[in-house]
Amino acid sequence: MSEPVIKVGRVSHVGISVKDCEKTAEFLGRVFGLGPFDIQEYDMGNLAEYYLVDGKPAKPKFKAALYYDGDFFLEILEVQEGDTVHTRFMKKKGEGLQHLCFLVSDTKAALEKLKTEGIEPVIDYQFVTNQNGRKVRIHEVYLNTEEMIGGTTIKLMEYIP
Repeated sequence: MSEPVIKVGRVSHVGISVKDCEKTAEFLGRVFGLGPFDIQEYDMGNLAEYYLVDGKPAKPKFKAALYYDGDFFLEILEVQEGDTVHTRFMKKKGEGLQHLCFLVSDTKAALEKLKTEGIEPVIDYQFVTNQNGRKVRIHEVYLNTEEMIGGTTIKLMEYIP
């Protein structure tokens, strides 16, 4: 096997796009014993240092139910306002597993290398948030991989010191 274009780290989380994240979280808790879920609201226009969808500034609003299992988390995402890859996914396929997120140590370097494969960000943003009780700065990119690998978007996430 040849060298990969980039080497990703561990799986950080999976993202499920839904119409109602609290209802989904309640179901997963009641039926499968998952929880507790941390319900958070994100106004990316106010929270993110920048937020680009298809290279253009955007200000979506989300509500998310987050379930942590050690360093891995399940993100149940409800778009409240704006056009994103999540809303496009929902229009095409309905609710479901929308992205698989891997950790990387240098997002910008990874993106440069991925260009050789025709892989580019459809969403790119950076923000500071609380995650599992810790304040963290994060750079995230959703890649244009949906049509390349069976309908799932690959997302890269970097924790910035």
